[in-house]
Amino acid sequence: MPIKRAGPWGNITNSFQDVPGNTGADGLTLYPVNCAKTDWVSGQAWGAYYEVVSGAACNGPATITATSAFFGNITLDKQTGDGCTYYWVSPSGPFSGGEATIYYSGGFWIYEQSLSYAPFDISGGGSDADDPTGTYYGTFSSYTVTTP
Repeated sequence: MPIKRAGPWGNITNSFQDVPGNTGADGLTLYPVNCAKTDWVSGQAWGAYYEVVSGAACNGPATITATSAFFGNITLDKQTGDGCTYYWVSPSGPFSGGEATIYYSGGFWIYEQSLSYAPFDISGGGSDADDPTGTYYGTFSSYTVTTP
C-alpha cells in the first residue's frame, strides 16, 4: 500500500501549493512543516521545522517555599521525572497531617493543599512555565511562593 503525502506545501486535498506568503508560525497553521530538519531541495532552506522533545523540561528551582493555610511556611521539592511538579508532605503523613502540590498545568501554576487526601483549597498562580514563584489566589486566601 503506498504512503500518500501532501507537500512540501499543501494539504490532503491539494498537495501542491506555492510557498505561503507568511511562513511565520501563524501562517503555517494549515500547511505541513519539515520534520526531517533539513532543506527539502538543495539551496532552498525551510522556514519552519517541527521537533518533538521527549519529557517536559522544567527549568525552575529545585525547591520552593510557600505559605500554607495550616502549616506556616513549607518547603516543596521538585519531583524528578514529573515535569514541573513540587511536593510537600507533613511529617505526620498526608492522612493525619496534610500535603501540598504545586504544578504547572500547561497554562498556569496550580497550588493544591490537602488534608486527609482531600483538597481544601486550590489556588492559581503565574503563567511562566519556569517560574513557580509569586502570589497564588485561592478560594479562601492568597498564598506566596518564593525560592528559599
